Amino acid sequence: MDPRPPKDAAVPGQEVRVGLMLAGGGGMTVPDMAELAARAEGAGFDGVYVAEAWRSGFVPLAAMAARTERVTLGPYVLNAHARTPMIAGMSAVDLDEVSQGRLVLGVGSGNKVTNESYQGVPVRRPLPKMREYVELMRLVTRARRGEQVDYDGEIHRMTGWRSQADPFRASIPIHLAATAPRMTRLAATIADGIALGTLQSAEFVAEIAASCRQISGRDDFGVMMATLVAVDEDPERARDAARAAVVNLYAGKPHPHYDSLLRQQGHERVADEVDRLVRDGDLDAARRAVTDEVVDQLVVAGTPGDCIARIHEYSRSVDEVLFVNVSGMRYEAGSVADARRALLDSYQPLLELGTLAATGA
Repeated sequence: MDPRPPKDAAVPGQEVRVGLMLAGGGGMTVPDMAELAARAEGAGFDGVYVAEAWRSGFVPLAAMAARTERVTLGPYVLNAHARTPMIAGMSAVDLDEVSQGRLVLGVGSGNKVTNESYQGVPVRRPLPKMREYVELMRLVTRARRGEQVDYDGEIHRMTGWRSQADPFRASIPIHLAATAPRMTRLAATIADGIALGTLQSAEFVAEIAASCRQISGRDDFGVMMATLVAVDEDPERARDAARAAVVNLYAGKPHPHYDSLLRQQGHERVADEVDRLVRDGDLDAARRAVTDEVVDQLVVAGTPGDCIARIHEYSRSVDEVLFVNVSGMRYEAGSVADARRALLDSYQPLLELGTLAATGA
């Protein structure tokens, strides 16, 4: 069961559950990430999450747990091809203990880039892989001290492992990352919730959320999603930052996951053009190829008021909206320290936006 108290489906004037998602790029240190987590908690955010992209999925979260008291914490999401269910499960138990029961565990199968290009790990049979991974990880996280876990799956096996510590909670909520129909159905069947990523319209998300809730048959099935957020008092500057962020998802090689999302939502021409221009190395032209329609539908961008309105669109079907900073550094740094400080400062507009969203402004 999700440890977070439920919020009503949001409409303007009501509270919205908001999270901050950190990728750890741009020279950001683990102490920097912990500082941002503390600032996010102070700003009223409900959760802080780490993308297992340029930083590991658990270590930064342990640092964040030491700097926070209230926000939920979690990886968004762990790559199931990067660690065994045993290691993932034991790490989750440890982090849930350190955070005093605040962990929400996101897990996914990764994609061709993160698995094959970055790790040299071929992706085969992702559906049975993820079913067994979640099942075995759940057994590990629930095992009490002295309890033995045995598992005999087609892909994953465990024989004779015994837990040496009681878990902090009887169950840690697991959200499975999914977008494709079969993985979405699997998430609704075996997980406590679904973890949706960026570049998805409110309508697209609403369809997935409704389907998952119906299949799961659970009132407490959770729906989380991450979205690129570009907030600026100058709406055109925000939209330019949003276009750059969309292209950054493709660079330095076209990314099959985001390419597929654009095509699934009717933006085939944009996908074709951005794919071609990124392959040619012309990123400026690729940014110009990102249409207003893509920005309006798939990104939260504009003034604070514009962004709040977009967040409310998502919150009608989503339990928690995770902000991904696209503002970047508008600063020519003279040193590494200056660059890091500028990067941290670039989060301030997002923190202020989170305060507005969390308080129902």
